[in-house]
Order: sequence, then structure tokens, then C-alpha cells
Amino acid sequence: MSTPSITESELRQAVRSRLLADATKSGGRLFEEFGIEGGEARVDLALVDTHLCAFELKSDLDSFARMHNQIHAYNRVFDRVTLVTGPVYSEASLTLMPTWWGVWSAARRMDGTLALRVLRKPKANPVQERLSMAMLLWRAECIEALASHRGELPPKRATKFELQETLARELSVRTLREAVTGFLRERQLGFLPSTSLASDGASDAVAFALNCLA
Repeated sequence: MSTPSITESELRQAVRSRLLADATKSGGRLFEEFGIEGGEARVDLALVDTHLCAFELKSDLDSFARMHNQIHAYNRVFDRVTLVTGPVYSEASLTLMPTWWGVWSAARRMDGTLALRVLRKPKANPVQERLSMAMLLWRAECIEALASHRGELPPKRATKFELQETLARELSVRTLREAVTGFLRERQLGFLPSTSLASDGASDAVAFALNCLA
């Protein structure tokens, strides 16, 4: 009897559980359907503590058709990226994905649950872009970050994107990362649902939409 294919929902549940445990230990937060670059792309799961870590899921029933654009978007934003697959794509992913990406493989146990195995640990992102990082911040957060950096408020008429550009130009990657991760961890659940509140498709959609606001 053949082993049933691993579905996206099964894979998401297994990875979510593991990352929630990690977030609890580190004091971080876990986001689902996390929008980046003004909503132009989104990652399945993002773990935010002192770093920005992305986790993209590819089940046995998925394809890699959209991965080319996703790879470039994730590379611009996150400190570390991990691809999590079922057995169908696990070995191929080691070759197809950038060498600094992590790769996890899911396998079905005898009782039907999934076991996650690390095939390759993620390394530090060598091509991260400060503007894409700054675009994770809301306008009010940009103002606060710039005020802290400059010791004075930025111009009142500055748009959100202008503020984000200024942050990317004036802050180092390290300082910008500290600001972005700090604000993301402090956001209220009512504005950006965490994994504990976004467990189904409808909630995922709401989380993504809210993440693109302001």
C-alpha cells in the first residue's frame, strides 16, 4: 500500500507547531501568510525574534512554478530562509534553492503524523536589501524609528515610502533589523494575527490583508 501524499495543510500544521515552540522559547512571534514589499509577495510562515526568518512550504501536491519570483523577494527581505517540502521535492530542493537557504523534509510516520528532518541548515543571507526590510514597517513605526535615530521627527508630509527610503539610506542593516524585528514583535494581535489566531484559510487571508495596511 502506497504512502499518501503530504498535503499543504498537513505540512503547515507540522511546521507551525515546531515554530510556535521555537517562538515561545525565544520570545519571538510567528506570522502566517506574511506580506512583504507592500504585498507584492508573501511567505507562508515568518518567525520574528532578533532576526527575520522565512519558511516556505511546498507539499507533494504543489509545484515550483512561482518559486523564481518568490526566491528573489525572500532574498531581499529575510535574514534566513528555509524551504520545507514533502519527500517528492526534498532532494531536488538542495540543488534548486540558493545554497544559503535551509531545507527541511517532512516524512509520514506509521501513525500518519509528520516528522520534520533538517537536510540543510540556513545560513546568513548575503544579498539582503535594506529598503525591502524597511518596507515591513508601518508609517507610524517609520516615524518612531527615524525620530529615535535622528533625535527629531521627520517631515509631516513625508509618505510612508519616503520614510522607508530614508530608513534604508540612513540606518545600517544591523540597526534596521533591530528596529524592524522590535516593531513586529510588539504589534497587537488585533492588527496582525499571530499563528495562534490564524489557523485556517480564511484567517490566513485576513492576516495577509491586514499586514498590507497602513
